[in-house]
Amino acid sequence: MAKTDNLILKESSGSIGKIMTITKKKSGKMLIGKHRGSSSVPPTDKQLDVQAKFKESIIYGKAVMVDPALKALYAAAVKGDQTAYNLAVRDAFKAPEITKISTDLYTGLVGAAITVRAMDDFKVTGVRVAIYSAAGDLVEQGDAVLQANGLDWLYTATVANDVVAGSRVKAVAKDLPGNETVSEVIVA
Repeated sequence: MAKTDNLILKESSGSIGKIMTITKKKSGKMLIGKHRGSSSVPPTDKQLDVQAKFKESIIYGKAVMVDPALKALYAAAVKGDQTAYNLAVRDAFKAPEITKISTDLYTGLVGAAITVRAMDDFKVTGVRVAIYSAAGDLVEQGDAVLQANGLDWLYTATVANDVVAGSRVKAVAKDLPGNETVSEVIVA
């Protein structure tokens, strides 16, 4: 896509025939690109899933625009040619990521700690931790607390777990649009 400051096309936007498409950015820059038509190949199941997720993301973006508090939250984080709407759609499209569950300090005693590192392209709103015994029974579950580094969430055990080895720790990270990511580790 070519960038232009063409005086003739200065106030233009949209498609010109089926030849090219002109897009004007928030910064005033114009982009000119080849007009894209519909594909003659039917979409795959994976493509249909992406399209459905994109439609849901657009609905979320529109809902953000009518909620003054959410709109202000996203607007405060925009950069360059982004808009609050663009950022909200992107946030809804992408779920948070759990990069690490640390059970090094989990001894099975009340007060033992489990740390979950969760990130999102905008904001992780919460992390829920569940601990299961080696036999698969739920020992306890609850919400972790965000730490000062803004990345790690600390869960403090409230129930004793007599047999730690083989226990399973499940973490669920949630972002503002409600996307959830689940990750599990087995305690060695």
